[in-house]
Amino acid sequence: MNAAKKARNRVTPVVAKRFARVSGAFVVAVALAIGAGQASAPAYAVDYPSWSDVQAAQSSETAKQAEIAKIKGLIAGLASETAAAQALAQQRGNDYQEAQSKFDTATVQAGELKADAEAKQAKADASIKQAGQLAAMMARSGGGALSVNLLVADSSQAQALLYQLGAMSQLTGSTAKIYAVAERDSNEASLATAQAKVAADALGALAAAADALRQQAVEAQQALESSLQTEKSHQVDLETQLAVLSQNRVATAADYQAGVNARAAQAAAEAAAAAAAAAATRGSGGGSSYANSSGWANPLPGSHSSDEFGMRVNPVDGGYRLHAGIDLTYNGGTCGAPVYAAGGGTVTYAGYNGGLGNNVQISHGDGILTSYGHNTSLAVSYGQQVDAGQLIAYAGTTGNSTGCHVHFETRVDGVPQNPRGFMADRGVNF
Repeated sequence: MNAAKKARNRVTPVVAKRFARVSGAFVVAVALAIGAGQASAPAYAVDYPSWSDVQAAQSSETAKQAEIAKIKGLIAGLASETAAAQALAQQRGNDYQEAQSKFDTATVQAGELKADAEAKQAKADASIKQAGQLAAMMARSGGGALSVNLLVADSSQAQALLYQLGAMSQLTGSTAKIYAVAERDSNEASLATAQAKVAADALGALAAAADALRQQAVEAQQALESSLQTEKSHQVDLETQLAVLSQNRVATAADYQAGVNARAAQAAAEAAAAAAAAAATRGSGGGSSYANSSGWANPLPGSHSSDEFGMRVNPVDGGYRLHAGIDLTYNGGTCGAPVYAAGGGTVTYAGYNGGLGNNVQISHGDGILTSYGHNTSLAVSYGQQVDAGQLIAYAGTTGNSTGCHVHFETRVDGVPQNPRGFMADRGVNF
């Protein structure tokens, strides 16, 4: 077994107090970040110049220069606002992905602690019964009833009975040694159970933090898209108005029409891109016809997994945490390959998401969500309805990635599931 597999298969050593302290500090930090994120600048309407304003400004050199300065400022302001929106969307994506990763890893660790507690409790129960069996062999007055109780007691009663057995003056030799082992096992089980409870209790706060930051990331992405649209819609008019004033010429009908033509060309280009995406979906077998009889589809047909679900040392930053999905790739090259929706549903995230890069998430109902990371570009937007097998993105290597692939996740009620088993249950194998 290589080092990476050993790291993935070992149980993470987690001490309850440290777990609570670290997760608690993270949640406090997230709360502060959320509070800061809720503060926003007051909204105001931008006063874009009309062509009448441009004509009026040509009446004097002073008015013309003032209008030129205003238009230049508006052009720079549009670019600045878009850059700020881009930076904010990226930061919110980073915050969300970090919070989600914290929750995912904590979920695995809590599960490990629970399993450890259950194993220790089973061992303690066995030790207590063994102590009772030895005590039953003692032909002494007063020991019989207690030993029988130990044999039939459940774990919640056994510890008290064990204490009574330890208090008996008759315990000597091997019986006392067995009692000591049972007492130790019982104490270890109690400690492990307490640790597991601390870890489980921390999950709720971590999940809430991830959900809150996710919403902020969605809002930041929508604000970015709105800013880009605003910039596109005003850019041509402003630049044309600036040219008219700077060249000191009379505005003509052609100048007025330039903005109209540019917007029409932009709309046509966007429509053509949408049509090409739809054609690519049909030509590649996408859409609902691509889904199997269970209504599910392979997001990267014919691919294989280059990395599996589980705890691992991250190949980029060296952190030890949960790899919450599987990495799908083609031997002949994956960059630019079409990525398809694994199932029908609603796009609940489409944008930058920290280490996942350009990310699409789809809600399929009943708490089921699939996620597709590291894409070069996206073919869907937030709120869009998609079918199983529909084109949603093009594979890439954005975010925390060492090469082109699709990081594919499946979640139920926010908790990551191994996509192999999840999709196999729905008739899709990798």
